[in-house]
Amino acid sequence: MRIDVPDRRVLTSDLAGTRWHAIEVVAETGSTNADLIARIDAGEDLGGTVLISARQTSGRGRHARVWETPPGQLAISAAVAVDPSAINHLGWLSLLTGLAVHDAVTELTGTGLELKWPNDVLAPGGRKISGILSEFRLTPGGGGVAVIGTGLNLDLPVGSAPDTAASISGLTDGPVDQTRVAGAYLRALSVRLDSWPDDIAALAENYRAVSATLGSRVRLILPGDAEVIGRAVDIDDEGRVVVDGPDGRVTASAGDVTHLRPAPGS
Repeated sequence: MRIDVPDRRVLTSDLAGTRWHAIEVVAETGSTNADLIARIDAGEDLGGTVLISARQTSGRGRHARVWETPPGQLAISAAVAVDPSAINHLGWLSLLTGLAVHDAVTELTGTGLELKWPNDVLAPGGRKISGILSEFRLTPGGGGVAVIGTGLNLDLPVGSAPDTAASISGLTDGPVDQTRVAGAYLRALSVRLDSWPDDIAALAENYRAVSATLGSRVRLILPGDAEVIGRAVDIDDEGRVVVDGPDGRVTASAGDVTHLRPAPGS
């Protein structure tokens, strides 16, 4: 079966002047993130490389979860060179990538999105339109390379995805141009990375403005499976979620968040 993919030559031309100098497109792979990580581990210098696939058979999510890309998705992994001075700010990569998806989809559809801490992008109604996974490898001599993986729902045929998922075509009520979506996202990601790590305060302000988590009643599952239920009161300048729980305020740099209905009487 033929699998449609974005046009690499058009993307290479459209992305001239951004940080992405090598665009690779494949119809199918196990995992775009895993492919780039393996090449980095083998010693390749991949900063500025993008790998795009229309189908993943063993994609990776957070906490080593395995998932298969259904028809109508794009998987895009981008390798970013990281200076030693920026390593302490790696937690911001998934958050700023969410902002880039927000920027691109808003540009393409005119519909504003919201961000669910730490790595989901939500369409109106709270349905997931994109998920993000950032990974990091140290390299000899200091610094390293981050690989930012993003799954974008372009067009989800009926029955191919859960009711909690949304697609870009659902926001436009029409067909979606894969090349145009990939180009808009990668341009936006390049721009957002220009603010990292030197202007994190601006990134934090932008993130708070479109956060669906901030102000919501949430269940926060911390590493080690400790659970806190409370209200998310801040996303701080370090990209951490701050939750007012029953035993006081909890600040987390990692964890899973579920948005809950407001408590009775609240």
